[in-house]
Amino acid sequence: MAGGGWPATLVLDNEALQALADRHHAKHRVMLEKVAAVKYESRRGASVRVVTPTAVRVEALVARQAAPTATLGRFNVQDVALDGTRADRCVALAAAATATAVAATVAEAAESQACTRRVSVYTSDVADLTRLVGQVENAARVRVRPI
Repeated sequence: MAGGGWPATLVLDNEALQALADRHHAKHRVMLEKVAAVKYESRRGASVRVVTPTAVRVEALVARQAAPTATLGRFNVQDVALDGTRADRCVALAAAATATAVAATVAEAAESQACTRRVSVYTSDVADLTRLVGQVENAARVRVRPI
């Protein structure tokens, strides 16, 4: 993932974000281990970002000020804001892959990072996101990974 000194970005979809944010989620420990492993690799020379589109946070009902979301701060999970240009790209991706708007924001977030970084998208919907990622520029730098 992040090895070889390449900077990396982890993009979290709805369930991946919920799992990381909520210690009672069935996959919380799995996500903790996945993110921690990539962060550990970063100590060997590669910088790692963990991001989620703002639309995903809304869909997942994850508010930053809520007490159960302290893990997001621990891993410095950053929001990817949706402006007009990004929204237009999401529309194009959603139309090309017949996907939901929120899933398209995940693919667009991956695309925006893939020009300079290797990207892993963590999702419970591997088939849908794989189809979407096939539409992005620099798709070879993006891996869809199950949670």
